[in-house]
Amino acid sequence: YQRGGGNVAKAVAEWAGCPRATGSDVKAFCSGPMHALMLAGALVGSGIHDDVVVLAGGSLAKLGMKFQGHLKQGRPIVEDVLAGVAAHVARDDGLSPVLRLDAVGRHEVASGSAPLAVVKALYSEPLGRLGLTLLDVDRFSLELHNPEATEPAGSGNVPLTNYRTLASLAVMEKLIERTGLDDFVRTRGMPGFSPTQGHVASAIPYLGHALRGLTTGRLTRTMFTGKG
Repeated sequence: YQRGGGNVAKAVAEWAGCPRATGSDVKAFCSGPMHALMLAGALVGSGIHDDVVVLAGGSLAKLGMKFQGHLKQGRPIVEDVLAGVAAHVARDDGLSPVLRLDAVGRHEVASGSAPLAVVKALYSEPLGRLGLTLLDVDRFSLELHNPEATEPAGSGNVPLTNYRTLASLAVMEKLIERTGLDDFVRTRGMPGFSPTQGHVASAIPYLGHALRGLTTGRLTRTMFTGKG
């Protein structure tokens, strides 16, 4: 672990043949991808760096976390891949979607840990600073764990639970009627599809799909959230 100046990022840069690159590790558990993207955007936006790559992967230890639940249910082991993800953050090229650093949500110490308090801090408050509401976002990306892996292991359908909490916030803020809760989940959420290896599943697996939709004009705004 200490190879490459004491962090994995430098070791990866060395392995990838990037001797002029520097690097640092971000440890924020399931919030890691979002913290890393924010830091990358801040480094590029401030002019410290022109190009930053955010990358991470799963681990063998995480790969084995769910298999006992699968075997106990008489099912095949679903987690049979090591997940990996990488994103290149660069200066605005006039074509690519823009990372909005003025709409960063913060779960502050004083926010509280109740589910609605958490989603209000991470969604409503940053959108409100821009004069927007939950209905101004086309697609929300959050913890996208594949329920085929989590349900047999006893963890439930994580994305669906979180999307329903977000829809409940929209009801509470009088943006939709309670009868529209399921429609909100269906149109602004998505089924979980990511391997469940800790931080990897937290929002960032949708990034490539969002880039395509935002570039072609099918989407106007997407919002990514990870909570640890």
